[in-house]
Amino acid sequence: MELREVEERDHIFVSVLLQTAFERPEESRLVEALRSAGDLALELVAEEDGQVMGHIAFARLTAPEDWWTLSPVCVMQSRQGRGLGGEIIRHGLDLCRQRHAKAVVVVGGSAYYGRFGFSLKAAEHLSTPFAREYTLLYPIAPGTAGARERLVYPEPFSAL
Repeated sequence: MELREVEERDHIFVSVLLQTAFERPEESRLVEALRSAGDLALELVAEEDGQVMGHIAFARLTAPEDWWTLSPVCVMQSRQGRGLGGEIIRHGLDLCRQRHAKAVVVVGGSAYYGRFGFSLKAAEHLSTPFAREYTLLYPIAPGTAGARERLVYPEPFSAL
């Protein structure tokens, strides 16, 4: 299994993977819109024998500066439940730190994302356009856990 940055040749495979994994087109459209707008800070695929098995994208938030959002992560249905999603997330978060993101936000379940260091408690003072009970924060820079910030997502998120 190779984890690598997305190349243009991967776009169609990522689109199909997203639509299949989520059983609806919204996530695929979001990634395409973020990519077109230049809002993606990092986009990775997990590839095995030339086939894209997983994908993760991190977009830059409009505010606060240098905060990113994990949006979305997915694994081919036949590979789910085998740890590939966790491997992709951990690798992605390592790259977020290396690329000097100050924090990463995700909208998702704390039971799943909590095991990677995302926290509802760290996000409790954030103002967000999404459901508070699903807004989690992965603090990287000092002072980001518990920060009182207003999350402003890039324009493509307004279609959600």
